[in-house]
Amino acid sequence: MKTTITMVSLSLVIGLVLMDSAKNNAISNTSGAPAGRTGSPSDGQTCTSSGCHSGTASVSPTQIITSNIPTSGYVPGQTYTITATVSQSGINKFGFQISPQALNGQLLGSLAITNASATKIVSTKYVTHTSGGTAGTSNSRTWSFNWTAPAAGTGDVTFYGAFNFTNGQSNSSGDIVRLNTLTVNESTGVGVEETEGKNNITVYPNPVSERINVKMDLQESSAVTFQLLDLNGRLMNVNESFEGTAGSSVYSIEIPSSIPSGVYQLLIETKNGKTLEKIYKQ
Repeated sequence: MKTTITMVSLSLVIGLVLMDSAKNNAISNTSGAPAGRTGSPSDGQTCTSSGCHSGTASVSPTQIITSNIPTSGYVPGQTYTITATVSQSGINKFGFQISPQALNGQLLGSLAITNASATKIVSTKYVTHTSGGTAGTSNSRTWSFNWTAPAAGTGDVTFYGAFNFTNGQSNSSGDIVRLNTLTVNESTGVGVEETEGKNNITVYPNPVSERINVKMDLQESSAVTFQLLDLNGRLMNVNESFEGTAGSSVYSIEIPSSIPSGVYQLLIETKNGKTLEKIYKQ
C-alpha cells in the first residue's frame, strides 16, 4: 500500500509539473512575441507557430497598420509615426509584432520606441508588445512607434504585422491571429534621382566582389564623389573623390572585403547633383 501511494503521489506531481509547464509555455509571450513572427515572406511564420498559439492566421478584414506618412510618400531620412489599432468585441487583451522589411528580410529604415511601457524592439528589426502593453480598453488597443525612412532609391517599403486577439484563458488555444500590411512609397523629387540615362553612367561588374568601375560622361569638369550606403542610408567604408574632366571617364572604386554580401547603393555626386546606382556585393 505504501508503494502504491508513493507511485500515485509521484504521478500527481509529474502531472502538475506538466500542466504548469504547458501553462507557462502558453503565456510565455505576454511580454512580447519572439523575433520573426510577422508573417513576412522572409519570416514565414506568425504567432500561430509551434509553442505560441494554435490555429491558422488570417488576413485582417480591416486596416490595422497606419502612419502619418503623406500620400506623396516618405522622404529618406525623415522620421514618421507608425500606428497599429486592433479591436474585437468581447476581447480586451491583445499582442502584436511589426517589421518593415525587404523581401529578403533586410530591415528597411530604423525603428525607435516612443512608449517603453507598451512596446519594445527585439532582434533590431521587430517592434512588439510588452507585458504592460497587452491590456485593451473598450475591446480595443493601440500601439505606436517611430520609423526613420531609409536611403533614397529604396523605393516602396512594406510593414508586415501579425496581431493576436486573446481570449484570456492562459492557454494557446482559442485566440485569433490576424495579418496586416502597410506599403508606403518613396517621395519623388527628394533631390536624388535614379541614374538610368543620367550622365550616361554605367556600373560594372555588378554584382561586385572587390572593385567596381563607374563609367561616366560629364558635361563639364567637376569633382566626383562616390559613397557606398546600405539600404538604411548608413555610410559603409567607401568614400572616394576624384577630379573629373569633361567627357567620358572611368573611375575605379575599391569595395573592402569586410563589407558583407548584400544590396547597397552607390551615391554619385558631381557639381550638378546626386544620383544613385544599386549594386550587389558578392
